[in-house]
Amino acid sequence: MAIDMNNLFTVPTVPEFAQDNFDMHFIKADRVMLVLLSIQWLVATFITSISYLTYSYGFISGGLITVSLFVAYRYFKGTQVMRSLVAVGMMLFSLVFIQQHLGRIEMHFHIFIAMAILTLYKDIVPVFVAAVTTIVHHVVFNFLQLYEVSLFDMPVMIFNYGCGFDIVFLHAAFVIVEAFVLGYIIKLQIEYGVGLNKSEKEISGLNQELSYTSLHDALTGLSNRYSLHSQLGLMVANANRYKRKFAVLFLDLDHFKNVNDTLGHGIGDILLVKVANKLKLLVRENDLIARIGGDEFVIILNDIENNQFLEQIIVKILDEFRNEWVIDNHFLRLSVSIGVSIYPDDSKDIDELMKFADIAMYKAKAEGRDQFSFFTSNLNHKVHEEVAIANDLHRALDDNEFVLYYQPKIEIMSGKIIGAEALIRWIHHEKGLIPPISFIHIAENTGFILKLGTWIINETAKMISRLNHLGYNDIHVSCNVSTRQFQNLHLYSDIKNSLLQNNIDPALFAIEITESVMMEYLDVTLETVKKIKSLGVHICMDDFGTGYSSLSYLRQFPIDSLKIDKSFVDDIVQGGNNDHILLNTIIAMGQTLNLHVIAEGVEEAYQRDYLYEKGCHYYQGYYFSKPVPEEIFFTLVKNNR
Repeated sequence: MAIDMNNLFTVPTVPEFAQDNFDMHFIKADRVMLVLLSIQWLVATFITSISYLTYSYGFISGGLITVSLFVAYRYFKGTQVMRSLVAVGMMLFSLVFIQQHLGRIEMHFHIFIAMAILTLYKDIVPVFVAAVTTIVHHVVFNFLQLYEVSLFDMPVMIFNYGCGFDIVFLHAAFVIVEAFVLGYIIKLQIEYGVGLNKSEKEISGLNQELSYTSLHDALTGLSNRYSLHSQLGLMVANANRYKRKFAVLFLDLDHFKNVNDTLGHGIGDILLVKVANKLKLLVRENDLIARIGGDEFVIILNDIENNQFLEQIIVKILDEFRNEWVIDNHFLRLSVSIGVSIYPDDSKDIDELMKFADIAMYKAKAEGRDQFSFFTSNLNHKVHEEVAIANDLHRALDDNEFVLYYQPKIEIMSGKIIGAEALIRWIHHEKGLIPPISFIHIAENTGFILKLGTWIINETAKMISRLNHLGYNDIHVSCNVSTRQFQNLHLYSDIKNSLLQNNIDPALFAIEITESVMMEYLDVTLETVKKIKSLGVHICMDDFGTGYSSLSYLRQFPIDSLKIDKSFVDDIVQGGNNDHILLNTIIAMGQTLNLHVIAEGVEEAYQRDYLYEKGCHYYQGYYFSKPVPEEIFFTLVKNNR
């Protein structure tokens, strides 16, 4: 390996990151040196005195050196001063040995050995201090030897034969050469030691970074799911020990997907970071916040005294989220749904507590969002029922347990059946008839509605085909389409394929869409509705008046008819003043837009008559017929015609 001559005599410095390790090493090295000095004192005092009768000289000289360095250690341990003093001490011991052995040349080797021992220090200074000490001593003692000076009744003997200063200088040259060689070795030691410290620090830093990453969410810096579970274990132990409670709050941002879809994921990420920072301000220091999913957060509130205290915190969180959020000049309205479970009241199992809080959160969403819900045993029972239903839906479809019922649509003036609405029913092989309200929302939440919706479209088209074969070519049949179906790219092709396969007039096929479905994803829905309308399919807006009811968006959609919700029909008072009911405005709106207006939920003759009087020409409801199976509907049509 080539030696860099430019850096050969450069004394390396210890960087700050390695200083602590080097300081610890210096202190340990000081202790080793003190042990060696103590051993040498014993050697100088007892062993050499046997042969050379220099007991007093060895004891006093070695004692002064050793005791002095022990005292110095108390004040200078680990410092360069201590290292320099040890170097002087080691060299003086070498010279004591030479003097004790009456200047025998072999004892000079101890100088080179002692200097080599000083490399333990990984410091160049002690080596050169030792070299200088040796050279000075030799010059002085050689001078004293020439003049036959005695110490402790013993002649000074740096050499055991008469030598001139040339021998002293030659010896000094050897010492200096060794000092440089040892200095270079120490330099390599320092560089290697610094390199090890650097690697250790880098590895330590990497380990710390990996440890932090494994326990924290990369975006918000909050605890992640793994860290949450670990800390929950400690909270459970603490709660058990001190007989305390804590609450698990499961938070989900309402309509967060709309932010990502309309403004982009960058804005969504900034919003999540702001939400995390806001939550930190809303809870106490001993509470825990974690982000466990896209827009899902968990808060653990420690030491819950009572539900009133808990509700105050939750209400505070809800109120803060209702404030306007400003992100990159975008003004956002945000709300949050919160589910709550309590340890140990609801469960002593961590996974169950999390599941229960999640269940309660979905209940809060189902009840309108922007609110909170506590977990209850009844809610748990309901969820288990829903899970059982969700698991049974696929089997039911394969076993042909789903059927369509049909509720007639009537022209008021003639009383003629002009159409029907197809409504799904589940005839369970064990439980009997299961109403749609018990399983449709489950089908939507699980995504099964896509498969079920395709089946409904196909069955509706088949029903129209069967009506045509019976000679009824003027009766249209409508089916309902959900939000999830509109999000699915296959809705258009499903309808188109059903029309072609059953060879029916598209004008006899109708889809009913609620206002909420239309407005939730306005751009996508509008595009899909226009494509479906291009097939010649009839488009009906269901439950009109219960949602947005805006003329501006009604003009955008290619709608053929409006269906007035039953709640407005119920406002009709028999024999009373109906001039100010909202029903009148809805009918007028439909007429203005040149749309067919159908009233649903008509149960009384006076309701039918009032509708006709106000210009509503069609209705459906129990006054004529409830939804009925296909064969009964055929009978109704036959009798009606």
